[in-house]
Amino acid sequence: MQLVTAAEMQKIDNYTIETIGMPQDVLIERAALAVVEVIGAGHFNLDHVLVLSGLGNNGADGVAIARLLYAQGINVSLQFVGNVARAKETVTRQLNIIENYGLVRAEKSDFNEATLIIDAIFGIGLNNILPEGLQKMIKAANHIEKTVIAVDIPTGIDATTGEVRGAALKAHTTVTFGYGKSGLNQHVGGYLSGNVIVKNIGLLTPPDFIFSLHEHVDVAVSV
Repeated sequence: MQLVTAAEMQKIDNYTIETIGMPQDVLIERAALAVVEVIGAGHFNLDHVLVLSGLGNNGADGVAIARLLYAQGINVSLQFVGNVARAKETVTRQLNIIENYGLVRAEKSDFNEATLIIDAIFGIGLNNILPEGLQKMIKAANHIEKTVIAVDIPTGIDATTGEVRGAALKAHTTVTFGYGKSGLNQHVGGYLSGNVIVKNIGLLTPPDFIFSLHEHVDVAVSV
């Protein structure tokens, strides 16, 4: 399986959206559907699903995932990490949709009550050390050893190097999109990512794109 760095993946994203003309909201919906498909195909306890969403596109994926699960009658809580007033437009649009569905955001959730956690806090764009408050939350979640599904990459893992940016949420399964990320196969990234599943959501690679050389990684690939 070909692996890409965060910068390479960003080029592929931009080409798909800006040159091909694929609306970003369509890619978000496809990403959410892919994660929900993995959830449905696995043996996960869905008694209480907690979705942790950030303020960027990864967070928009999380909101869409929460909506799709809610529409299936699953007990789901959606909690934001960060000030929602600072969220990207992609997140705001998804929030408008869930309000029409009747899904109410949780102000604070008890990790102990969750039977499954969806990690949609930070995606591949993370390049700084996580804030101390978020590090503390992640360490608390890791301590109680809840089952976690990471969206694209576990929060706190550098998508290129696999290094930990202060703290990282340990995933049981990581559903990543388009290509495997090099950080999922380096340093502690491989250990913290769990079972990596690559899903095709319609991303297109530029015809003149040159891949860097990365080690291959054993992952499950879906089309």
